[in-house]
Amino acid sequence: MILEKLNKYFDPFYKRFFSVTKETWKYYVKFQPTSAKMIQNTSHPFWGPLVRRLYRFEGKNYYTQGHVLPVNKSLDKSDRITNSMVTPVDLVKRAVKESSYRIILDRCLCRDGFECKDYPRDFGCLMLGQACRRMVETGIARSITVEEALGFVDKASDLGLVSILGWAEFEAVAKGISHEDHTNYFEICFCCPCCCLGLQNYKHMHKNEHMRSIFRTIGWRAQGTEECLNCGKCVEVCPMECISFDGDGISVENDCVGCGLCSVNCPSDAIVMKELVPMKDDLLDYFWGVRPNIS
Repeated sequence: MILEKLNKYFDPFYKRFFSVTKETWKYYVKFQPTSAKMIQNTSHPFWGPLVRRLYRFEGKNYYTQGHVLPVNKSLDKSDRITNSMVTPVDLVKRAVKESSYRIILDRCLCRDGFECKDYPRDFGCLMLGQACRRMVETGIARSITVEEALGFVDKASDLGLVSILGWAEFEAVAKGISHEDHTNYFEICFCCPCCCLGLQNYKHMHKNEHMRSIFRTIGWRAQGTEECLNCGKCVEVCPMECISFDGDGISVENDCVGCGLCSVNCPSDAIVMKELVPMKDDLLDYFWGVRPNIS
């Protein structure tokens, strides 16, 4: 493809002069609403292929992907506590402990870009791997210890933020990561439903088969219980718009990405997150085509 050939020359130029730094952050913030509108067109019959390639969502040797984890406090923990089974956040913490280098972005680009009113804008992404040193050098992040990172994960859960595990070609370009290091990072975004580009637009992206294959749940799904009061809060907060009411309570469609926002926002605790398939032993096992290197 023409775009892929141009990228060979464009990437080094962009990384050197236009990547995200402390000085350019304000321009990326202003561009976030425009970026959201562009991503909404990933499934458009005409614009879709162009947008997908522009953001490196598809194309030869592009393995951009994101995996949604349910908010930890939304899980149905009864069986897990009894059987001492691991939860998704346990896998996140295991990855943190195994990482050789960790950073936290000083601010969340999405929450800054949409001027978030409900969640702290200075609660940024957690990133693992040696390539993340680049973000510290450019002044947009700080390095942290394992203990600090584990505390950060717990705070994200307390805030009710959704964890999205990501590895993205475009992310490496935007952050100025060299081609040699572009697999040596792994991102854990803590996303709010009001501002996150992913959660905002999954319902648009999932209309395309390829986008469904690269942005998906790790295997959890919402399930209603008999305590449901039909208040409708779950319908309001569902980013996929896949919850409705029937005669027996709520009905959850197959498009559910397992984020758990419906459960943590349910006033009667009538929704739990159920594991549809056994979790893998390592978070990095969910990635295909590329395996991020955090050691």
